[in-house]
Amino acid sequence: MPTAYLLAKDRIEQARAMLANEVWYDAGMDHLLGIAVARLDELDAELSDDTSKIAPKFSEASPRVRLMPWLDKR
Repeated sequence: MPTAYLLAKDRIEQARAMLANEVWYDAGMDHLLGIAVARLDELDAELSDDTSKIAPKFSEASPRVRLMPWLDKR
């Protein structure tokens, strides 16, 4: 059975996909939703002690990897 973290992550990913539409897209919001998804992965991994799922920490100064690079063409 999926944890509450995975269920929440699924909902956030659905919302992120809907809001990725070119009419509603906002880079700041996309970044925050990405951080939320990564944190939910970390919390879920801590429950199962699965360190392979824990994403590496990144600082605000590090460049962000775009999941949908075609949206940068605006």
